[in-house]
Amino acid sequence: MKIPVIFGPTASGKTRLANLLLEKFENLHFLVADSRKIYRYMDIGTNKPPENLRRHFSMIDIRDPDDHFSAADFAKIAEEEIEKIRLQGKVPIVIGGTVLYFKALFEGLFESPPIDRRIRENLRKRLKSEGIRKLFEELKGIDPEAAQRIHPNDWFRILRALEVYYQTGKTITHWQKEKTFKKSEFEPVYFGLFRTRENLYQRINKRFDKMMEMGFLDEVKRLLAMGYSPDLPSLNTIGYKELIQYIMSEISLERAVLISKRRTRILARRQIYFSRSLKPPVKWISVEEGYGDILNQLIPWIV
Repeated sequence: MKIPVIFGPTASGKTRLANLLLEKFENLHFLVADSRKIYRYMDIGTNKPPENLRRHFSMIDIRDPDDHFSAADFAKIAEEEIEKIRLQGKVPIVIGGTVLYFKALFEGLFESPPIDRRIRENLRKRLKSEGIRKLFEELKGIDPEAAQRIHPNDWFRILRALEVYYQTGKTITHWQKEKTFKKSEFEPVYFGLFRTRENLYQRINKRFDKMMEMGFLDEVKRLLAMGYSPDLPSLNTIGYKELIQYIMSEISLERAVLISKRRTRILARRQIYFSRSLKPPVKWISVEEGYGDILNQLIPWIV
């Protein structure tokens, strides 16, 4: 079964397009492929759809910020959600910008072994006491292939690779080659929202300013007041990370905003770059002058 997929980098206008489609068709349901919208209490900073429209979206607010959630978890739940949507007589549309989630759902990913919490806690203690550089050098000796794929500062993936090795005695590269999920029965048809870099950057900057006006800083303060650690992977997210640094008096608010905007622009470039690996290729459609062209392309897959 072919599934229409709306892909676009952050701030490209995916939610606006979804709203336009909902105005025209009542039989749609969107399955969100976003690695941060899954978390509860993180609303403003992840730019979730408005409350009055959330009934039309799945895969939002399904985990707490301190819960572990992988691309494999996404694929498993998403397949179940698609079946539910179809049984309700609605058309499922996948929408988002997390390329790894698309690949997990449609192409399959390796099933990583469960990790002993003691191993995880020990490695996190070592991260604090020894630093990420030493752990990265350790990974290079254990699993050179993984070390080539992982950025030296990507502590989350470095720790994950070390966890797998110390849990199983085999490298994460071995598991990725030997164990895979079955591929999904669903076949994606990718539609990409294209904007020039200048236009996209302007939208990113304006959106972040609007998020601040909506109370993004208060949202971050609430998360910390609820007891969530600033070291959580979920809070190591653009905007949240920088505002936490401001709250902890490490940088000024102006600096936090500037860094967040710059990192969001970098994220957008990376999303576009990594989308090149999607199969079949993304069909890019310009939305700078409006959404008419992409709506016309999507409608045959809906009616």
